Amino acid sequence: MMGDVAVVGWGAYVSGYGSLADWLAGRAASEPTAPVGSMVPLRDRRRASPLSRAMADAYGAAVAEAGFDPAQVASVFGSALGEVSTMIGLLDQMWSEAGTPLSPMKFATSVHNAASGMISIANGNRGFTTSLGADYDTPAMGLLEGIGLVASRGEPVVVCCGDEPPPDDLVPGQQGWSLLSVAIALAPVERAKAGATVLSAPELVASALPAPETDVALGRNPSIGLFDLAVALERGLEGVIRLDRGAGRGYCVRLKPDRAA
Repeated sequence: MMGDVAVVGWGAYVSGYGSLADWLAGRAASEPTAPVGSMVPLRDRRRASPLSRAMADAYGAAVAEAGFDPAQVASVFGSALGEVSTMIGLLDQMWSEAGTPLSPMKFATSVHNAASGMISIANGNRGFTTSLGADYDTPAMGLLEGIGLVASRGEPVVVCCGDEPPPDDLVPGQQGWSLLSVAIALAPVERAKAGATVLSAPELVASALPAPETDVALGRNPSIGLFDLAVALERGLEGVIRLDRGAGRGYCVRLKPDRAA
């Protein structure tokens, strides 16, 4: 079917747990932990935000499971707010310390495509990469972009979305969320191994499978829809998955078994 792709890998960084496997097993971290960003050189990790490191962890897990070459695979990075803490910090400095030069390093890590640039450069990637933001529809638009790339270029793509906790002066604490990043590796159906799950393009559908139960802060993250998709994949579910939890427009994807399996 036009628009169908195979899902060949996935990964996540979940605040308070670390990996998706830890979350599924209920293995909460005994002490607060931060994302590592291990696929990025140490010197770059030191200046990267928690969001960029979380995206690197999720992306690295999906790439490894899929067996993709990190120096060649195309990628789509999505975030509703991007590097919002760094950006607001720079804006505050511009307002309160007029005339004081801004840090070029902080500016470089405040842009929306900071994670895309850091991960691509760290892996010597010469493939296509892009970054986007669409509020709570970011997971849906990220997948739509990724599926379009698979269809038009006939090559694998990794879609990685994530958001960090927003500053209280932007989003009040009781409405904020915890750190989350999720990556899904896509490939042409005909090039995937037999048995790979097939994913349809996002569309507006009236009903979907229930979302997995999470804590409130995780459930409010704008990337939660991609997390719900990853959980469904890990559990081997079939059916319609909604890519937001009510705050977006209601885009869904359908998971179905590979007909050639």
